[in-house]
Amino acid sequence: MPPSRYRVVEQGRRLVVIDTQAGGPVHPVPSAPEMPGEKRRRMEAPRPSDRPAPRPTRPEPRGRYAGGEGIGFTTAPWFDKEAPRTIRINQEGQTQLGIVLLVLLVVGGFLIAAIGWPIAIVLGFLALNPKTRDGLRTAATTWITALDSSEG
Repeated sequence: MPPSRYRVVEQGRRLVVIDTQAGGPVHPVPSAPEMPGEKRRRMEAPRPSDRPAPRPTRPEPRGRYAGGEGIGFTTAPWFDKEAPRTIRINQEGQTQLGIVLLVLLVVGGFLIAAIGWPIAIVLGFLALNPKTRDGLRTAATTWITALDSSEG
């Protein structure tokens, strides 16, 4: 094996690489990339970025936090022709909504208890009829628009 071209010696408590063919120490190449350990670290505060950080988006407030009072919800296309839209219902609308739901539960429970399961078959056929479905969606859209307190 031939002798190495480079030799490492200690000069003044530092290690220096000597090129034996050139007869002197090796100087670092200026275009060489800087090694991570060679960069001196400085303690300084992080600089603010040029652009402000984007604000996190908040979801639409729901429940009693929608508009200060009342509730809010987003409609779906299966029952609202103008869906999707956000509806805000005030206290009067909540009372009306509660009464309608209570009446539907009582009437539906009575029909099932009095007539039994055949009423479910009849209601199923009515729900499959496109004209009936379209009429119910139109009625629901009109009623929901009347309940909406944000339009008023």
